[in-house]
Amino acid sequence: MRIIDWLDSYLQAKIDKISIFQYLDDSEKKNLLRFTHFHEYRKDEKIITQGETSYSFYALISGKLDVTINGENGKQLLISHINEGEFFGETGIFDDGQRTATVSAADTVQVLVIERNDFFCYIRMYPKAGVKLLMLFVNGLMKKLNASNKELVVEKETTLNKIPFFQDMA
Repeated sequence: MRIIDWLDSYLQAKIDKISIFQYLDDSEKKNLLRFTHFHEYRKDEKIITQGETSYSFYALISGKLDVTINGENGKQLLISHINEGEFFGETGIFDDGQRTATVSAADTVQVLVIERNDFFCYIRMYPKAGVKLLMLFVNGLMKKLNASNKELVVEKETTLNKIPFFQDMA
């Protein structure tokens, strides 16, 4: 990983493409840039590691990320991708818990990083923008929870259908 320093105009254009920041006005986005860091990762470098604690929120500026979990046999299982303009790791802003997946670069990527303390400082200084971001975080986390619940239902139904008793009822 290397820390990169870009011109504000380039960053402003990139930040406009990040879904969660589209609800901020130009001055709110410009102020937010003062609280961010930008990192570049090469292919296969890890940004988040499953089981570790991270206190940052991330947004993908360019490139593509792989999201994997540790399989039972020790192999990494690919569960999804994160594409340019998407954000991830927002639970690190709120929770000291361990990360539930590993996120690594599928190719060379640029990532915006906001540390927890910097995010809270931004909220204190710019409460209107902070409320917008918090509401979007909550909405995003609710969508992820809903998707997980649907996956559990499908998994449970699939498991029940494998039991001979329930196969006879179908």
